Amino acid sequence: MKIIIEDYTPKWVDNFVTEKNKLEQALEGTAATIAHIGSTSVPGLGAKPIIDILIGLHVEDDLDKVIVPMQQSGYTYFKKYEPMMPYRRLFIKLEPLPQKMPPAMVDIGEEFVTGKDFRAMVNIHVLVKGTPHWDRHIAFRDFLRAHPDTRDAYDALKKELSLREFKDTLEYNEAKDAFVKEVEQQALKWYYARS
Repeated sequence: MKIIIEDYTPKWVDNFVTEKNKLEQALEGTAATIAHIGSTSVPGLGAKPIIDILIGLHVEDDLDKVIVPMQQSGYTYFKKYEPMMPYRRLFIKLEPLPQKMPPAMVDIGEEFVTGKDFRAMVNIHVLVKGTPHWDRHIAFRDFLRAHPDTRDAYDALKKELSLREFKDTLEYNEAKDAFVKEVEQQALKWYYARS
């Protein structure tokens, strides 16, 4: 499969705000922090046209409390990734197909290729706020916003990778992993030095 990278557009911020309003209603009473992350949150950076959202909760015990409200609001719960990342709950807003609605959950061991089975519109990562996992997402975003040369190098890499064929989005993510990890380390040092 080809990964589609689009040039940055301000409409991604509007899409985030619309989704944030829905999430605030779904999670009313949880005191969640909702942030726009990923490439669509960085002006000037090309991206897959999928909005990435980070939801920060106060305690780990609350992670499982958001599952049912998120499913009831139309987000698919991707339990299949929890063995790899037990500190995160992942939800994806999937575009319905003709005659086929997205599943409420993709369980551990289930075959499901996002981008082939359904098109992802929004990825939602639920974490505990203030943990290293939360910080790395925020630091990476803020670092790219503040460092245009690094942002442009990332943009060039993603556009180069979009010319290749990938088995799935995980394989695409692996192809850019070394760059992302290196920038994450720089970003965290920069982020903590400013705190």
